[in-house]
Amino acid sequence: MAMDTLRDLSQRRGVVLAAAAVAGLVLGLVYAWAINPVEWTDASPELLREDYQVDYLKAAIDSYSVNRDVDVAVARYQALGAAGPAALAAIQASPGEVSPAAIEAYTATVTLYEPSPGSTPTGGGAAPATTSITSYLLPACGLTIVLGALLAAVVVIRNRASRRGAREPLADEFADAYEPEDAYAAPSAERAAPPPAAGLDRPPLATFRTTYTLGDDLYDDSFSIESAAGDFLGECGVGIGDLIGVGEPKKVSAFEVWLFDKNDIQTVTKVLMSRYAYQDEATRNRMAAKGDPLLAEPGAVVTLETASLIIEARIVDLTYGGGALPAESFFERMTVELRAASKLGVD
Repeated sequence: MAMDTLRDLSQRRGVVLAAAAVAGLVLGLVYAWAINPVEWTDASPELLREDYQVDYLKAAIDSYSVNRDVDVAVARYQALGAAGPAALAAIQASPGEVSPAAIEAYTATVTLYEPSPGSTPTGGGAAPATTSITSYLLPACGLTIVLGALLAAVVVIRNRASRRGAREPLADEFADAYEPEDAYAAPSAERAAPPPAAGLDRPPLATFRTTYTLGDDLYDDSFSIESAAGDFLGECGVGIGDLIGVGEPKKVSAFEVWLFDKNDIQTVTKVLMSRYAYQDEATRNRMAAKGDPLLAEPGAVVTLETASLIIEARIVDLTYGGGALPAESFFERMTVELRAASKLGVD
């Protein structure tokens, strides 16, 4: 009789322990996945899946073709770490909607500033730990069918959330930074083959005209410069340089006129400023960090030169906006004509 009692107590103890173990696993899953889930922050693009790394680099190339910020372009490339060259090679092999000219310009820039072996890439956040509680909990789910089904459902939900979290930061970073179709299609531009410009010693390769009007908050026109044989030589363009005031639409007080030469890594930039902004010494000094600050006046001609290209930018039309802001502080409309010529003996 005593033996039977001890046997019953032992069996009950085993049932209690088994139930406690299952309950502990379930409670641990609820706490780890629902109450206090792992949060991924400051993850480096190097940890993205290979196809996402390619998408990330395509966005970086398009952004650089519009903004021409060398530091940001290099930081984004180096954030991919060892995966950067492979992602860039994949884009070069299959550019898709990315402009070959933009790929060539970006490649030249990041190659020049490529870090030496053993250096720490910039732009990447701290890599999260790859080992988590799931690596210990998932094998235990095979103890029971019910617990296995529960774990499978949780893993599927978590993976979907992780994939959304990996894509959304890339979309947020570049959604407002560029419009690829606007950057390359340049619908507001006119291209022709005009006679020689007054300030150029040879016929221009091409003439571009671009117009900004108040309310075009994403204004940023760029144009490809090609030789008579159709070879890519560089790019030029005009974009928003600085703003004044708040609210919509944005009030533009300065424009950046830039020239990129494939034979000269450095991008030359000059800043056309409103009269009010130009007369403010603090604003003028701040704009000098982007390029030579110049007063925008109707008929004014600005010259930009690189190793093998020269651009004459002429202000065809200029109108200031009115309202509560100071007089002649922001532009309502401005039209700029860009004439590109080659400095080499053979175009």
